Amino acid sequence: MLTALIKLLDIAARSLFVLLSLYALPIRSTGQFGLALTLIGFFTFFSGFERYVDLQRRMVGHDAVECDRLIVNSWQFYATNYIACLPILLALLVWWVSLPVDVALLCLVIAIGEHVSGEAYRIALIAPRYRAVLLTALAKNLALLLWAASEIWLSHDQFDIHRLTAAWAGLSLLFVLVAAIVFTRSWAFPSLASVCGAKLTRIQQFRASRTHFMIGLVAVGLLQCDRVVVGSLLSLEDSGIYFRHILLASFAYQVFNVASYGRVAAHVYQHLHANRGHEARAIIRREMTMLVPASALVIAVFYFLASDHGFIPALRSVNANFLAVLTLGFLVRACADFNALLLNGAYSERDVFVAQFSTLCITVLLNSAMTQYFGLVGTVVTVALGSCIYLLISSIYTRNNPSLNATLAT
Repeated sequence: MLTALIKLLDIAARSLFVLLSLYALPIRSTGQFGLALTLIGFFTFFSGFERYVDLQRRMVGHDAVECDRLIVNSWQFYATNYIACLPILLALLVWWVSLPVDVALLCLVIAIGEHVSGEAYRIALIAPRYRAVLLTALAKNLALLLWAASEIWLSHDQFDIHRLTAAWAGLSLLFVLVAAIVFTRSWAFPSLASVCGAKLTRIQQFRASRTHFMIGLVAVGLLQCDRVVVGSLLSLEDSGIYFRHILLASFAYQVFNVASYGRVAAHVYQHLHANRGHEARAIIRREMTMLVPASALVIAVFYFLASDHGFIPALRSVNANFLAVLTLGFLVRACADFNALLLNGAYSERDVFVAQFSTLCITVLLNSAMTQYFGLVGTVVTVALGSCIYLLISSIYTRNNPSLNATLAT
């Protein structure tokens, strides 16, 4: 619970920093910043390769030293991925996002910091003694938030993407160095000479995680495909407008993932494995009864902030109807995620993969067509339609799964 709370605070600090930056930057720079964030998100995913799933399973039943060997072994795997992914990220930032080379290089430092931050959370979940590393990530994002707020307040006219990336890269580099020190002070190794020994080659780690990677790739694609389409088909100015809306709405979905889905997933799995389907369904029903009114409250807040009575002038330019549609889309996706949770609990990962892959293919086609013909309105509507398609397909698989239905009937 403490780890989840720290992560919630971390998400809140980072999201507020990103939102402040998006609304303070000139609109063209907002488009560049949003696209850079999207590419950094893909970098963290490809670098991580969903290794944490296999890592969690291997650590069960092992002592602290063996667990630490597995963690260090995974970081060696990540370092290899950095070598492969960083040049690609640099090329995309310069040629597609049109960032100056110096800004693109700073984004590489930011990307590594974001990946380390994400892995710190996953490691803390399975090895709580490393919670201090997660606290270091929280401190970095709080410092970024305070810096951005002071910069915007004191020198708004001078706030640009160069100052933004320089500050973020500097704090990210400091975070990585401090995190490394905290990590080595917390590990269970008696000496540096005993660090290695997990005996998992990079090829073995790749093979162990490739199925999880494919499932995760489709899931990431579902969440990010609209941003890639917008960046490909619309101008940087229109992209900036879209990123201001989608990142504000997606903040609520991030909170859901940590505060609701992540909090109850283990309990749902436990009930399903013990053939207590009624209790598993009751947990999901309880979460949904809280999620629906919470989403309605978020939409009401968006309409207030976008009105003439809003107390944040920068938010008066947003389209509250866009935010409402996007938020409803994320609410529908949350319902579909609970379907996927039940299917995963019944060891039906293939059904989850097929549902997500089918949704991704349909959504990309719809998004490309509607963005091409209707601009931002088409993109916003497609996000909600994609969530509805995912809910429909996942519901069909959930209802037609004999093993799951037998468990839920108990």
